[in-house]
Amino acid sequence: MHNVLYVPTMKSNLLSLGQLLEKGYTMMMQKKHIEVFDEKQRLVLKAPLACNRTFKVSLNAMEIQCLTVTSSEDEGWLWHYRYGHLNFKSLNQLKTKDLVKGVPTITAPNKICEGCAVGKQPRKEFKKTLNKRAKQPLEVVYSDVCGSIDVQTLGGNKYFLLFVNEYTRKMWIYLLKEKKKVYSYFCKFCCMVERQITLKIKILRTDGSGEFNSKEMNEFC
Repeated sequence: MHNVLYVPTMKSNLLSLGQLLEKGYTMMMQKKHIEVFDEKQRLVLKAPLACNRTFKVSLNAMEIQCLTVTSSEDEGWLWHYRYGHLNFKSLNQLKTKDLVKGVPTITAPNKICEGCAVGKQPRKEFKKTLNKRAKQPLEVVYSDVCGSIDVQTLGGNKYFLLFVNEYTRKMWIYLLKEKKKVYSYFCKFCCMVERQITLKIKILRTDGSGEFNSKEMNEFC
């Protein structure tokens, strides 16, 4: 059976007759027994009816192993895979220095191994500090709207509006019942912060990577 659900707390495995039918199995139920046949009409399962109106089946689980087979015309590539993608220079030394018996003379091919190239790809270093554009509070403010949230708050809010001041990293969060109220809360936020520190918001960056300067915001408001 493929694409099954795993529930750790369940002590028994359940088979759905509907899913067996979708996978091409046929079932015959008579005389308080069920018989399941595969596509070639071979009997694969037979079970009696239990007291709880289910069919109890005892199956021996097999240990499944996943093996990967790789075919290669060049014997050098085959030894490269066998030794865990060892470089071809070291593979040739196994033969010249008689370190391993049975290894043929291997020459480095012109083709690059894709697995080795992916495994040796370096990544860029994460920057410990980010350069800030803002040189004073409210020069750059980030804003984002999240929602709608499936589980509402006690007040019936399904959205929240976030503002982040790049210079001070201070955040303001507003809970919203409707997304159309974002503009009104933005106006309240502007009035509050600009009166507190007597500075104007110069750049507002939104969740869609949009950017508004102070002149555009005045025209928008």
